[in-house]
Amino acid sequence: MATADLDKTLDTILTEGHGNITIRVVVVAKPEATGAAPSTDDNPVDADPDEILPDKNKRANASFMEEPKRGKQCCVFLINGQRQHAWDNVFIQRDLDLKYLRNRMVVVVDCDGLEPHAISELMCGHRLQFYEGDVYGALEQRVIATLKADPDLRRLEEEAEEDISSLEAGDEAVKAALDQLIDQHHDAAGRTKHGVTQPGQETSLENGTGPFTQMQSVVVEGDQAIGVVAADPVLQLRPDISTLRLKPNEARKWLIVPRPEGVWKELETLAITFDPPVKEMLVTRTTQIIGEELTLKFVEPDGFDDDEYPIETTLRATAVFKGFDEPRVLERRVVINPGKIVEPKPPKPLKDEPTFIKVTSRQPIKIVAGGPDVHVKLKWDGKDDLVLGTPATWAINVKCEAPGVEPLYFLTNPDDGRFELLIQANPGLAVGEELVFDIEAVGPGTTLWAGFLATVIELPTPRKIDLKTQAGGQRRPPYDLRYVKRDNWESDTCWLGQWTGQDPGSFDEPTQKAPLVIYVNQDMDLLAEYRDKLTTKRLAENTIQARINKYTTHVAFHLYQMYLKKREMEKHPGDDVFTDEQMRDEIQRVSRTLIELMEVSQ
Repeated sequence: MATADLDKTLDTILTEGHGNITIRVVVVAKPEATGAAPSTDDNPVDADPDEILPDKNKRANASFMEEPKRGKQCCVFLINGQRQHAWDNVFIQRDLDLKYLRNRMVVVVDCDGLEPHAISELMCGHRLQFYEGDVYGALEQRVIATLKADPDLRRLEEEAEEDISSLEAGDEAVKAALDQLIDQHHDAAGRTKHGVTQPGQETSLENGTGPFTQMQSVVVEGDQAIGVVAADPVLQLRPDISTLRLKPNEARKWLIVPRPEGVWKELETLAITFDPPVKEMLVTRTTQIIGEELTLKFVEPDGFDDDEYPIETTLRATAVFKGFDEPRVLERRVVINPGKIVEPKPPKPLKDEPTFIKVTSRQPIKIVAGGPDVHVKLKWDGKDDLVLGTPATWAINVKCEAPGVEPLYFLTNPDDGRFELLIQANPGLAVGEELVFDIEAVGPGTTLWAGFLATVIELPTPRKIDLKTQAGGQRRPPYDLRYVKRDNWESDTCWLGQWTGQDPGSFDEPTQKAPLVIYVNQDMDLLAEYRDKLTTKRLAENTIQARINKYTTHVAFHLYQMYLKKREMEKHPGDDVFTDEQMRDEIQRVSRTLIELMEVSQ
């Protein structure tokens, strides 16, 4: 039976007098993996023993939606209880930026509260969907604005991201494991020099002092209180949070992107630094189409004293774009706290005669003019049916004192004593205004009160400030890992020759303009046969990917060690140096040994 991590209902109103809608959003709990073998009872009777059958739909919200062959419509629009329009889960990932909730989230939009003229315009299209006119545009904008900044959805997205980070497979997992092997193998690997003189995962600035730092003008994203007006581009963080919080031995990922996104192709250098440096911090950088993904992991050493927590540092990303003089800088505070298992507190009993109502959202409350809705969390100690009964014995009222245009706001119904106040960031709000909100719970002979102050701010804009930055250039990883497929075997990258089915990998030595390049052949004959054996056994996808990643990591690491050994031999002119044929034979023997060990250890 499916359970829900979130089930809430939000009322909101459309602009230009089109009426109001009710949005119900449900996030289905992620099903626990049972580890049981797949049943053969549902398999076709004429299936061959080695035939690979397609997996069934295993999405958490599958039972609430159409089958995959009929679409993935997870947001439906109802009129008189009948579905008239639907969106697929693309809008959850693209418009709400909730990538890891897209297969667990269901949204139901009840449009019965719209004005007759608005419903008439929506229904003038064909019978399968709404007419996409002015009313539809206002409806689409309101749904996205209401859900985009919902704190409960953002919290569940963060939790899902943490859970899935340990299951990431492919290039990222291989690079992270390879980085850790390299660091453990050689304490000074990639960190023996500063700046562009030596590749590495991060730039050591020696606490920000010395010849590699200087005071210069940079462009950051901020408000009018800092610096002077500047122009795009600026660096942004996704998800955008002011403090990056880490737990020991747990990896977390963020994406550094420019605004506008199209300027990423003009990037010349990007440096990642920490002030002060944290030697236990493992940093993995992965270039994406629109930015760079940054994976941070604090590796707690054995015998580490808990008294050293919390550990605080500042992450700084410094980018230089072609055609712009000032570097673009992004700074975020990083806090590392020990991981603790906190038992949930027992719920406090709700009362027939409530005694308080209060605001639980962290203040000050800020409203971004023209931005998404603001969700202010409230709680009281009264029972829910006090305001939901017929007739209700209590009423919760909200008043707003605004110097100019009063924003639209809506109060949700209590759920276990907790509810929310949604405030629309109307474009008419003036930057700098302070809005006073009063919340009153009125009952028989008793009135409870709570209040808060909300400030209207503008979207952060590019600002030019003076900041101490490094005078060097980009700090690249100590290697560039590339995968070779059968289609490009004709390239002369395999020990200065062409690839064959017996070649597991090769490397190109670093130059002044390029780091060490490590090649891994993904279509090597033995590896292809090993993959076929795993799929024939119908192992889980994650299991198969983990074993392939393990093989790839060890082959790449052995190639890295071969490069170090060859470089060491070249320092002594009298010693023999490995030839390409010798290194080719060596990596082939290592590859065969790895695959045979993995086969017998299954």
